[in-house]
Amino acid sequence: MFTLLPDALSPFCAALLGLLAVLLVGRYCLPSNRHPPLPPGPKTTWFDTARLPKEYQWLTYAGWKEIYGDVIYIRVLGNPMIILNAAEAVNDLFDKRSTNYSSRPVRTMVNELMGFSWLFSSMPYTPWWRKHRAVFQQHYKASNLPSFKPVILRETYMLLYNLAEGQDDLFHHVRRSAAAIVMMLSYGHQIAPEGDIYVTIADKALSGLGQAGIFGTYLVDYLTFLKYIPAWFPGASFKRQALEWRHMNQLMLNAPFEMVKQKMAAGKAVPCFLTDQLDRIFMSDADTSKEEQLIKNVAATVYAAGADTTVSAILSFFLAMQMHPEVQVLAQKQIDQVVGSDRLPSFDDRDDLPYVDCIVWECLRWNPVTPLGLARQVAADDVYRGFHIPKGTTILPNVWAILHDENMYPDPYRFNPDRFSNKAQNATLGINELPNAAFGFGRRTCPGRALAFETIWITVAATLAVYNILKPKDEHGNTIEPDAEYTSTSLSRPKPFKCCIMPRSKEALSLVKQTLDGTV
Repeated sequence: MFTLLPDALSPFCAALLGLLAVLLVGRYCLPSNRHPPLPPGPKTTWFDTARLPKEYQWLTYAGWKEIYGDVIYIRVLGNPMIILNAAEAVNDLFDKRSTNYSSRPVRTMVNELMGFSWLFSSMPYTPWWRKHRAVFQQHYKASNLPSFKPVILRETYMLLYNLAEGQDDLFHHVRRSAAAIVMMLSYGHQIAPEGDIYVTIADKALSGLGQAGIFGTYLVDYLTFLKYIPAWFPGASFKRQALEWRHMNQLMLNAPFEMVKQKMAAGKAVPCFLTDQLDRIFMSDADTSKEEQLIKNVAATVYAAGADTTVSAILSFFLAMQMHPEVQVLAQKQIDQVVGSDRLPSFDDRDDLPYVDCIVWECLRWNPVTPLGLARQVAADDVYRGFHIPKGTTILPNVWAILHDENMYPDPYRFNPDRFSNKAQNATLGINELPNAAFGFGRRTCPGRALAFETIWITVAATLAVYNILKPKDEHGNTIEPDAEYTSTSLSRPKPFKCCIMPRSKEALSLVKQTLDGTV
């Protein structure tokens, strides 16, 4: 049985039904102003994050490519995110539409709580960021590389010497070598062979950056209001951890900077990036405090980016050589023919050692240092391949997936420097492009890529000239097969491994000592 509504409610009901009718007509009968559909992706509710990978995100996202394609959309706790799994999509957006895709998302955990807002590689695309990049390029541009090479050479030869003294500390020696180069170039500071207080500070600060570096690792990246929770509040361990990391990264930023200023005041500073820039400031009418902050930021960014990227690639080299002795033999044959036995390789040999180039490129491709690149943020609504990309969306370029695309890099999981040997044939077949994706894309491409490549190159050439890198043996003399396992952090590097580093001859080892002593 139906009951009529009271007369007093009839006008309200009529109005409600009328409004509903208007909405239905507008929804289905009038021309639509709706956006195109969003890209495909796994379906999640606002609170459902169970499908998101907790580690090695790049592998999960690469697997999603088979289901959803190259451009994948997912909404995480109300935050839109797109993963780009192919070079074509990345180039279309980051290169061809760079004005809209060159900014960075604000990272609540990293930038605000941990205090890494000075890291200019992660700054939004603003005039302040452009000033940082301009200052960097002024000093570290490719044309200035010849003036850096003596520093790089000396620290590379010091690495060879240190390996002879204690090969069990491979990770420490490689880390020290990379740090020594950037500390001298940026701060004019010579670190001791056994280590340095500034390097220790930076290691602790960058450890936190590696753990929090992938966007969304911490819930506060999605729910930014959580940053206001007091550190003592139950469940706010992320705040306490952030405060600890913040202390170390502020030391990393300020301590070496103040050290250079004190040396300049005492007339004992070594010419470097900071002395050049501080002299420029003192001779200008610029806002001293703001300009000092800028060059302080750039110097610390050079250390953070330069030391970590080269360390990872060089460790990949040592790991790959023991796993692929045939590559080592080919490279050493070429080095012996070009360099001979009475000196160590130098940068002047590069044109005559093309296979060393191939090894470096393959180290950068095989397991890229930043497998998920650095996140971008869309500045304005866009349409790509018929899909709507909303303003403010976070874009993740899956560098690992791009550099393991079997259509571009046949047999992509194999370490194979030969893939880059025949440039003409590769160009004809459209395969084995140089893995420049390892250095980023578009306007946010790593501005220090030339310095990084040269550092890795001379390390590879000099190491192979002096040493054989072999698989280790256990106490019973059995060969230990290495595992190519990498960390799942944003700055990925090989997990600790052992290898046997043996001098190729007594003469080669003595040549290292003679070179460092300046007798050659």
